[in-house]
Amino acid sequence: MKPFFAAPGLAMLLLALPTLVGCEADLETDDSPLGGGSLDSSVAEAQAEAPEPIGQQLTHQEMREVLEETLAPATLTDTDDWWPNLRDLNRELQRLEVHPTDCKPYVTASALPVPPGALGALAETDDSRTVIYTFTDADSAQEYVDSERLGVERCAEHTVVRDLGEEELKAETAVTELRVRTGAEDGLAVGREMEAPETAQRDLTVLLRQGAHTVLASDPEDPEAEQEDALTDLEARAAEVLSALAGEEIVAPEPEPEDDADSDEEQDTDDADDSEEADSENADDSADDDSD
Repeated sequence: MKPFFAAPGLAMLLLALPTLVGCEADLETDDSPLGGGSLDSSVAEAQAEAPEPIGQQLTHQEMREVLEETLAPATLTDTDDWWPNLRDLNRELQRLEVHPTDCKPYVTASALPVPPGALGALAETDDSRTVIYTFTDADSAQEYVDSERLGVERCAEHTVVRDLGEEELKAETAVTELRVRTGAEDGLAVGREMEAPETAQRDLTVLLRQGAHTVLASDPEDPEAEQEDALTDLEARAAEVLSALAGEEIVAPEPEPEDDADSDEEQDTDDADDSEEADSENADDSADDDSD
C-alpha cells in the first residue's frame, strides 16, 4: 500500500525517509497535483479504520464503482488502504523544512491522501490519476476547493528540504493557476513544475466540484502538446466521473466568442491595409499616366 499523493516536490524527498507507510518493503510515493487544507484533527484522531460515510458522503464501494464504469482499467485504492498509517506519515512530514515557512501547512497537508473530513478513492494508470473526494456537505467541499486556490496563490513558488544528517535533499516547485472551462459548480486548473537533483517534472491537474463531491484529474504535461487542449481533456475526464457521482450531466461550455473590441480592431486593421493597397495602386496608375 502507498499513500495517494505526496506534496509537490516531495516525491524524491520521501524516498529518503525510513519505511513508514504501507506493507511493502520499499517506500513508494506519488506526487500530489494539488495541496492545501489543514492537518488538524484528521491526523490527531486517526484510527485503525477510516470512518463510515456521514452526511452526503459516498461509500468507498460507490466511488470505486463509478471509477470502474467511467475510466479505463486502473489500479484502485481508497481511504481504508492508507488510513492505519496516517499517524506515521504525518510524523515524518512534520520533519520537512519548507520555504517560505508559511507554506508548510499547505505543502505537508498535500502529502496526506485526502483532505480532512473527506473520504476518497483513486484510479491510477501509469502517471495518470483520477481521484474522488466526497464530503459531508457542499459547503465543506467548497471550503476544500477554496483552500486549494488560496494555496496556489500564496505558495506559487516554494522549496522543500529533507535533512538526512550528512546531506540535504531539496526540491523546488512552482504552481500556477490556469484557465479552465467547466459546467461544474466550481473548477480549478493548476500547472506544476518541480525540480530536484537529477529529476524534473511538469504536470497539469483539473479539480471540479459539484455539490458535496470533487474530482481531480492529473496527467504529466507534454511540452510538445497545446496546454489548452490538455486541460480540455482533463476537464472532460473529471466531468465524466463527476457526472456519474452527482447524477447529472456536467458539460463544459463552448469557447467564448471573440471580444467585439478585438473584432473591431481587426476589422480596422484590414480596412487600413485595403486602403493602403488601393493608394498604392492609384499611385502606380498616376505614374503610368505621367510617363505617357
